[in-house]
Formats: sequence, C-alpha cells, structure tokens
Amino acid sequence: MEWLVGRLLSILHSSVAPEVCPGGWAWAVSALGAVLGLLPTAGLAMVAALRMRVGSRYGGGAGLAFGGLGIASAGLLPLAVFVTAGQIFTNASNGVATPGIRLRSVQVETCFVGTQSTYLGRGSVIEAFDPSDPVRFGVAALLLGLVPLFTALFVAGQARLVLRRGPSWPSKLFWLPVLGLAVVTAGVPAGTAEHLWFGMLVGAFAGIVVAAAIPVPSKETVRRSLTPAPSRPDPRAPDPRRSGSTAQPGPGTPARTGAQVPYAGFQETNPPPPLKERLAQRFAERRPEPPLVPEQGPRGGGANAGPVPPAALAAQPGPVPRMPGPAQGPQPTGRPQTGPIGPGGTLHAPAPFAGAPGPPNGAPRFRLIRRIGEGGFGRVWLAHDARLGHTVAVKAAHAPDAETEERIRREAAALAAVRHPNCVRIHDLVQARSDPGLEGLDGLVIVMEHVEGVSLGQLVREQGVLDDVAAARVWSGVASALAAAHSKGVLHRDIKPSNIIVDRAGRPHLIDFGIARRTGDATMTMTGFVLGTPDYLAPEVAAGKKASPESDAWQLAATISYALTGYPPRGGHADAVSGLRAAASGAKLTHLPRRTAHLGLLKAALRMLPTKRPDLLTTNRTLEDWLRRSGAPVDGPVSTALARR
Repeated sequence: MEWLVGRLLSILHSSVAPEVCPGGWAWAVSALGAVLGLLPTAGLAMVAALRMRVGSRYGGGAGLAFGGLGIASAGLLPLAVFVTAGQIFTNASNGVATPGIRLRSVQVETCFVGTQSTYLGRGSVIEAFDPSDPVRFGVAALLLGLVPLFTALFVAGQARLVLRRGPSWPSKLFWLPVLGLAVVTAGVPAGTAEHLWFGMLVGAFAGIVVAAAIPVPSKETVRRSLTPAPSRPDPRAPDPRRSGSTAQPGPGTPARTGAQVPYAGFQETNPPPPLKERLAQRFAERRPEPPLVPEQGPRGGGANAGPVPPAALAAQPGPVPRMPGPAQGPQPTGRPQTGPIGPGGTLHAPAPFAGAPGPPNGAPRFRLIRRIGEGGFGRVWLAHDARLGHTVAVKAAHAPDAETEERIRREAAALAAVRHPNCVRIHDLVQARSDPGLEGLDGLVIVMEHVEGVSLGQLVREQGVLDDVAAARVWSGVASALAAAHSKGVLHRDIKPSNIIVDRAGRPHLIDFGIARRTGDATMTMTGFVLGTPDYLAPEVAAGKKASPESDAWQLAATISYALTGYPPRGGHADAVSGLRAAASGAKLTHLPRRTAHLGLLKAALRMLPTKRPDLLTTNRTLEDWLRRSGAPVDGPVSTALARR
C-alpha cells in the first residue's frame, strides 16, 4: 500500500503539482485528496447499477451491498490513503526514503513553511488544535473541522441524486463514513490531513455533477419493484372447477382472464379474519339498535348525472321504502315506472329492458348463479333477473332479524336516493319468500347493478401503483359521486380501495353503502365500536366523533394515496386495534407518495382538522382542471388493461 500511494503521489507531483508555495508535494497531496473525493461517487455509481435491477424496494441483500459500497468507498479506502500518506511524509521527515519517491525532492525548503517533509510529516491533527497559537488553531478549525463537514454534505447531495425515485436512507451509508473519517484520522500529520481534506472537498463538489448525470431506474422498474409479488394459492383449498366451490381469490392472487369482481362493495370471500375481529364483528351485529323514525311526507327521486351542489344534510332521516306485507305477496311485474322511488316513497323496479318480456305468471323472477362476495352484514349473489333481462347482484343478510332488516331497508333508501354514473345503482327491494328463485335466502333482498371489473386494491396489486393521470380520474369521479350522495344527506363512512370498482371501460364506481346512513339516523353501532376500516379511517371518527362529509373526503384521499404508493397513508397495521389506535391519535402520515403532482392536494385533504380540508366539489374541480392542463381527457379510462380481460 505504501508503494502504491507513494507512486501515485510521484505521478501527481510530476504532472499536475505546481512548484509554488506551499510546495509541489503539498499540491500533490491535495490532488490525491481530490481523487479520494471521487471515491464515494464511484461507489454511488455501483449503487445506481444495482438499482437498475432491484428498483426501489431494497431487500436484505441490496441493503448489505449498499452498506458495503458506502463504507468501503467513503470510509475504509480514504482512511487507508490518509494513514499511508501521513506515514510516507513522517518517514521523509525522519530521513527514511519511500520506494517511488525521491527523498531529496521532499526535503526541499519552500517559502515560509520550511521543508516539504517537515510541513507534511510533523505534528498530528490533535496537536494542530493548540489554543496558544491562534493562527494555527484557526487554520485547523477551518481545514480539519468545517471542510470535512461540507465534504460530507456534498457526498450526501450526491447520494440523494443517485437515489431519486426511491428510498433515500442508503445515503447515510456514504456521508456518515465521511464524518467518521475526520475522527479516526486524528493521529495523521496535520499538514497531510489538511491538504487531503481540501482536495476531498473539491472532488466531492465535482462529484455532484457526475452524480446528476448517473441514470436512475425507469418509472416502470420502480412500479414493478413496489408491486407485491402474488402469493401462491393454498394447495389445501378446494378447486372450484372440480368441487363447485364458490371460494374467491384472496389478496395478492391474480384473477383468471375473464373473471368478474362482485358488485356491492363486498370483498371477495377470503380466509377468515382473526378470531378477535370476528368476535367484535359478531358482537356488533347482535347489539340491539334503536328503530329509525322516518319523517312524514313523501319523497321523490330524480336523476343526478353529475356533481350536485352540496346541500345541508337532513336533520332527520328520509322515508325508507315500504315493502308489501306477507299477505300482499310479490310486487306486480311488468308495470312501467318512471323512477326507482314511486309515490309515498315506495321502491319499485324500473321498467324491463326493451325486448325483455319478463317472467310468465308464477315463474320465478330470479335465478341464482353463484355467490360472488361477502361482507360484514350480508352476502352477495350473482343472479339473472328475468324482469330486467340481464344479470344483477342480489344482497341478503347472514341472519335476518328485525335489526338487520332495518339495516337493509336503510341501505336501499340511501342507494336509491343517489343517482350518479360513478355510483352503484339499486334496482329493487324484494322479500326473499316472494320469489321461488330466491330459495335458500330469507328476509329482504336488495337487487343491485352488477359491475364487472376489479377493485382498486386488486388493480394496484396486479398492475402496480397508478400514475398521476389515472389517480386523478379515480379521485375526481368518486369525489363527484360522494358530493352527490352528500347532497341527498347520505354518508358512506367506509371508503377504501376494495370499495371502488374499476369496470371494463376503465370507469371507477363507488360501492358498498352497507354502513351508509343519513344524517340524523340512529347510529347503528355500539358504544366503543366504530364501523369502518382503521387504516383508512379519518382521525376524528376514530376518536369517537360523528362521521361527516369531511371524514368521507379524508377516507377518499387516503384511498388515492394507496393507489399512488401501494400503502395506506399511515402504513399498514398488524390488527384492527393498533390501526384504530394510530387513527385516533392522529399518527404521522409516513407513506404519502414522494413524487406526484397531487401531493399538495393530498396533504390538504388529509389534514387533522376537518374544517381545513377542501370540500369534494373543490377537489373535483381542481383535479379536472389539472387533467385539462395536462392534456388528458377527464373521462378517460383508469386502466386500459381491463378491456382485454
């Protein structure tokens, strides 16, 4: 090592070092320091090469590689050169020659510093900080204190440039060794250390230009690296093609080509949740709830094809649909209606499609095809509706009783009151016993639109995070649908990635109003139990306050943050209790997207104080204006890949 450093110093002395004060060998040491300042840049170039393969998800192997490169290029190699160069000039000051360096040239006296060997080889860094010599102390403080600090800052800047589009924590593996170098070289001769640090400062500054030119992984590589790998199917699970099982794919399992995602906001049938969650859910379902007291007077319905100006939410709940009693039998079929809600608030089915004659007298109206989903308060079946002439989704309760029946009535009223292209449609509300085709079901059954597509959560898991244009279309469309719901006095309260379905045309649909309520409704929860998903729950709702349009807006923004990163804004939690605790305490939003045009709007919509959040109509207008300025159609598809399914 001594021969190598000595040879390198000789080359630098003969080629680039001027014979001016404080001497050619001093400038050769500074030139050697500039070479050392570029060593971290070389290590960061290797990091960039590794990132071309691993993207922005750093596993254990990548982390070890980054650490090894940082410690070696910014710590160990410069340390070896510092110690060896100091030893060379210490030997020269004692009259000991080093191979490759002519001793006579090092012992030449230059200007006021004396001989080169004495200037570069006598006195350690510690001795340079001598308070009795103010001039020497000031020079040492500058060259051995501030210069190492600025060198570390320049190396940190290089690392941040190389690590853009990814986590920046590996930058510490480069600038921390540089700071450590200033401590562990305290025994090196002060003259040698001062010139090496001066050169390293120049080299590190030049390295910023080099680091800016180093390519980073493409956005597609980053997106693939952040997409969780699909989990292997459980070999013990029954094969639905052989056994007729209705099991649905679990999270992370790619859907087969042509698969349909069930409507009505219920997640696909997955392995059962932990026992603690199942017990809490069952206890909440069995809790007696106070009956709703509808206000008097009829309520009409009307189309709402776009954003509706927000109106004051009703102080009392509106009327719920009146169903025929047991003696009345099924509703008459084939009678044209002008809308889903008739006079007096009675819910009717719309007129059948043209060419759909409807079922003959006595024939069942529905034919169940398969169970396609399940939620906390009901199951969803895919069925053929002979009256409408196409497939629908029908939702029935797990264990019908007076309480769950009231919940179904309220859900039907809430959905029937909202008419928006980005919101699910409700067709009818029937008694299961009134139709032979609904055999096996009991109580009230909601007949809903069946949307073919995938949930936003499944779309992100399978295809990666959304870009800014796709995220803006989802956010704008669902915000408009929520504004329409709020204008009817309806709150959703459980907006999350699985409750937004992207159909085959790429349009997002807001689904699952199963826990929606009108302002003024009796809260169908028990004390201490909050309905909703903790990772996407607004802070004020998690803390026990009533849901509001602002809390719906928070949940929607949290869902969009997930679509841009693949993680909830507060990060994932192992169980519902820890997630609820983090939501109620207003935990820091640690997983917001770093590079997106929507970051400012996301931060505003996710503020702790509800009154500080922008309303949904303002959010909708802001996003539509941004799409127009970007040259992207407002009503374009979220994803074009679904059309090939």
